[in-house]
Amino acid sequence: MKSQTPAHRQWWELKSAHYDCVLFFKVGKFYELYHMDAAVGVNELGFSYMKGEFAHSGFPESAYARMSSTLVSKGYKVARVEQTETPDMMQDRCKLEQKTSKHDKVVRREICQVSVRGAQVCGLQDNGPSESNSPFMMAVAEEENNGISTYGVCFVDTSIGQFHIGQFKDDKHSSRLLTTLAHFPPALIISDRKSCTVRTSKLLSTHCHSARRETLNMAPPEKTLKLLAEKYYRTNDNGQWPEGILQFLHEGDVLGLTPSTNSSLAIKALGGCVAFLTECLLDIQILGMSQFSEYTPPDVLNMTLQNEKTQWTGGSTMVLDSITLRNLRIVQDEGCLYDKLNLCSTPMGKRLLYQWVCSPSCDLTVIKERQKAIKTLFENQDICQEAKSLLTTLPDLERLLAKVHALGNLKKSKDHPDSRAILYEEKTYSKKKVLDFISVLNGYTAALKLTELFCDTDSALLKRITQLSPDGKYPDYRETLKFFKEGFNQTQAEKEGKILPEAGVDQEYDNTLELIEEIEQELKEYLVEQEKYFKCRIKYVGSDKKRYQMEIPQNAASKAGGDYHMEGARKGFKRYSTAETKDFLARMMAAEEQKRVVLKDLSRRIFEKFSSHYSQWAAAVQCVATLDVLLSLCEFARQQTSDICLPELTFGDTQPYISIVEGRHPCIPIVNDFIPNDTSLGENGASLLLLTGPNMGGKSTLMRQVGLLTVLSHLGSYVPAQECKLSLVDRIFTRLGASDDILSGHSTFLVEMNETAAIIKHASLHSLVLLDELGRGTSTYDGTAIASGVCVELAERGCRVLFSTHYHTLVTHLATHPNVQLGHMACMVETEETERDDIPEETITFLYKLSPGACPKSYGFNAAKLAGIPQEITRRARNISKKLETEANLIRAFKEIMKVGQVSNMRTLLAELTI
Repeated sequence: MKSQTPAHRQWWELKSAHYDCVLFFKVGKFYELYHMDAAVGVNELGFSYMKGEFAHSGFPESAYARMSSTLVSKGYKVARVEQTETPDMMQDRCKLEQKTSKHDKVVRREICQVSVRGAQVCGLQDNGPSESNSPFMMAVAEEENNGISTYGVCFVDTSIGQFHIGQFKDDKHSSRLLTTLAHFPPALIISDRKSCTVRTSKLLSTHCHSARRETLNMAPPEKTLKLLAEKYYRTNDNGQWPEGILQFLHEGDVLGLTPSTNSSLAIKALGGCVAFLTECLLDIQILGMSQFSEYTPPDVLNMTLQNEKTQWTGGSTMVLDSITLRNLRIVQDEGCLYDKLNLCSTPMGKRLLYQWVCSPSCDLTVIKERQKAIKTLFENQDICQEAKSLLTTLPDLERLLAKVHALGNLKKSKDHPDSRAILYEEKTYSKKKVLDFISVLNGYTAALKLTELFCDTDSALLKRITQLSPDGKYPDYRETLKFFKEGFNQTQAEKEGKILPEAGVDQEYDNTLELIEEIEQELKEYLVEQEKYFKCRIKYVGSDKKRYQMEIPQNAASKAGGDYHMEGARKGFKRYSTAETKDFLARMMAAEEQKRVVLKDLSRRIFEKFSSHYSQWAAAVQCVATLDVLLSLCEFARQQTSDICLPELTFGDTQPYISIVEGRHPCIPIVNDFIPNDTSLGENGASLLLLTGPNMGGKSTLMRQVGLLTVLSHLGSYVPAQECKLSLVDRIFTRLGASDDILSGHSTFLVEMNETAAIIKHASLHSLVLLDELGRGTSTYDGTAIASGVCVELAERGCRVLFSTHYHTLVTHLATHPNVQLGHMACMVETEETERDDIPEETITFLYKLSPGACPKSYGFNAAKLAGIPQEITRRARNISKKLETEANLIRAFKEIMKVGQVSNMRTLLAELTI
């Protein structure tokens, strides 16, 4: 541009390298937005255009956190550009480099941070993510073989610096990947530009439509390990890999530069996260925390234990896949189960509750411990109120721990562009930094009161998470906390915005003070010597570089010889300096400079020392979060106006069962006309309830109710029912509703068959299966046959099933099956005669009550047409139901059914159906 200034040219250079970012470009005390970025500021942040030849808007430095978080929450990517030189520094540089052009005579600017949803941190100028739940960054690496993908995943909560790394083989429909996406919903997805298949790319876009997508060329795993070793870990203080990453390294490689077997894709995904964090200039901060853990999909974790059918073979947690989470509305939807249970007082508790709800426990000991803890809290309302009041005062300790760690990072303080940034509001930021640290100290002090509050509890779980050793496992950090609390004057620190440590807190600071004290003592001794020589009172005068001049009375000044240099005079006095006083001054100025440097880095060193006890602080946070979740579940029970009970759970070694008396849906608001229902599966030998009834009669609500009460039972929570007994459930399968997946190119029927095939393959004796009107996606003949075959297979397998249907022919032929019981949602039909006798008017009143036996009358379909279904369809469905164990047999079985039904257009669809 003709009128382009050097700073404007600088902006274009940065913009060309970060064209997808909104640049907050620092000019003096303001961040300015130019051209297209200025339009974003005007439209999204309410700015006004400034006068000039091009679009231009801006805001003061102090408003950065608010403006950045607003744009990031709206999906923008924001780059913070800081001045890393003052005008004086720029002039000195130009003189040294002998550069005189106008483009050289501009202060240097560097991008210090890139913020995007999923890659936000709590830092000097940043407040971190606005939501309490974790917006994850997730990288996905893929390797496809014969249509089956193996995935490496790495997801990280950047606000707390916790990495989860894993690798697993998936099915054709990427069920495990979808479950991972549901359990850890990403705000940012990073995929490999070269190896990510079209199918996976479409899947990520469909199921994570609100997440930002970034593609990059992921480095080979060996290159990633080499980078981690050289830049972050093997060059650190102890020269060792973080403990959580060791299992991904090959045992035979001493340097740890080779991934272990079946870990290549996991390390590759980790490399994707590292690359993006590096691009955002967050790598030093987050990787410096060295927090890594292994991730295994829940069904893979449990699979190795499923060998025998006569005893509990599930794992430690219930498997809830993405389909079940969506169908039962457990998370992410408004009014979901998580929303109803989320009465937590702390952000840490909210995050932990989400993971509890996604992965309910299947450990009977854990469940019973939680039940006893919640019952104890429920019966002691005063203690509950005190505990909740205390927890409400706590800050987000988990994220503040990460912030303190980042501010104490030595490498960041030396190598990061932020260390060179010229911040005009640095005093404000420093004060906020000190206040946050004091908030952390006060938070941990307040948390210690929990040990007194629950000292007399008889609950093993409450005792473990609130009491110090030997009674519990709450970390005893009292001495450590005392060291930091008494290490500086908090009141003074809050007022001045800087930490001045007491003796013994920081050795460098103590050494500097000792040196200054020594010089001051030498000055006093020298002054005494001079007073003896001049035989009069003498004092030091002067300031700054003219300090330590001796002021001598004029009548005694005649004794000053050639070693005394006169510096000035006032009435009745003369001022002198000597070689000794000049030496004292030089030494004192050097010591004061050393003190200034030490003080500048003092906060960082104190934060670093505090972070060295990270495991202790993190353990305390986990205990507090667990207590918060238990209190939340207790409060949920207290809010119920109907009958509640603690479920009675067993292993169900001989026959899995569920028995619910007067159960209610936990997510539907309590109203007087809500009809509770009894549900019994497996108690009398029949584990499959074949449910009929009119549309809108409550069949789907009952099925969801049973599923959610089962989830609540495994959480250890009270449930809205008079009585609830059940054996452990290893997995809940759902096939509810009828919808296509148009973005994936799947018809309603194909979606239905894919989900049904997964159930047939994976359902075990201890599973709970909820099937709502299976077969509705195709013709009546074929739908009946498919429903019959699946129903018989699940009944003979012995797992607990609620199977709703409008196919009354199915009811007729399965009525005598020993493992099938019939039930229907009752309704009352009143027939009124009209003027035309051939058209009677019927009034239907839904009773929403589960009643035994088949529905006495058909609704919503043509009964006469159904009665004419060939008997051959049902007979063949019965004969082939035993073959439905494997993927191939399932497909063949459906094809045989279709041949009888004489439907040809479904064969091509089902040919694509594989698991």
